[in-house]
Formats: sequence, structure tokens, C-alpha cells
Amino acid sequence: MRSFLIPLAILGLPLAEIAGFVVVGREIGLLMTLLLVLASAFVGVILLRVQGFTVIRRMQDAARNGSDPGREVLGGALLFVAAILLVVPGFVSDVIGLLLFLPFVRNAVAGFLRKRMTIVTAASSAGWTRPREPGPSPRVIDLEDGEFSRTDDEDPPQVGDRRRP
Repeated sequence: MRSFLIPLAILGLPLAEIAGFVVVGREIGLLMTLLLVLASAFVGVILLRVQGFTVIRRMQDAARNGSDPGREVLGGALLFVAAILLVVPGFVSDVIGLLLFLPFVRNAVAGFLRKRMTIVTAASSAGWTRPREPGPSPRVIDLEDGEFSRTDDEDPPQVGDRRRP
């Protein structure tokens, strides 16, 4: 059933856009139709900029607080799709794009997608649930000046190499 819906959407959306252009052009005229398409592209760019900075700030806050930023990442991706749909000429895509800019519609679509996909972030893996304390990583070896020496003509040891300089 899914394999039937994808080609139908790929063929149906351009036909719906053409029909939308014909209907709107007949009602308001060619010049106004073109101005409306340009205005929707301009609105899409402006909304992407304003909403995009808000989403980036929320992702940074979530990462800073140690919570999982997966929700904000998905919301940001949906905002990007909404802006692209507004920039693409056509009235059907504009309506879908404007609907995706509404928070409750975006949250509903994100919930639908979240049930069908897995979002893995650094905060959601390995049980890391709180911000890391500053300090050296467990893999860092801190050596004093007298504990390490190297000459330039020597090849550096490779990973897994057990020889010592």
C-alpha cells in the first residue's frame, strides 16, 4: 500500500499545484498571482530566520541543561521543511508550509514521526543525563615535561603499538 502512495504523491502534488495556479490566477489575475507567490517565498525566508534562531537557542538550552535535545532537533527539521515548502512556488505547498509553522500542528507531526523513527543524540546515548563536570576526560593522560620526550626523526607510535620510545 505504501509503495502506491509515494508515486501518487509525486505525481499528484505538481498537478494540484498547477490546478491551484489556474484557479487563483483566474480569480485574482496573473500579476497578483505572481506577487502572491513571491510574497510567500519572502515570508518563508523571514519565518525560517526568526523561528530558526529560536529553535537553535532551545537546542542549546537543552544541551546545556543536560536534557535530550531530540525534540528540538525534530522541530527544527520540520521548520526547515515548512520554510522550503513556502519558498517553493505553489499554493498547496504554501498551505502545508504555513500549517507546519503553527506549533500545535508541528508538535502533532513531530509526535507522529517520533513514533515511527528513532532519534539518537549524544545526550540520549550511554545513559548520560546530566551536564558533564569540567575536567579531564578519563582518556587523557597528563604528563609533566620530564616524563615525555620525542625526537623528530622517529615515527610516532601507532594505536595498538606496544613499543616504547
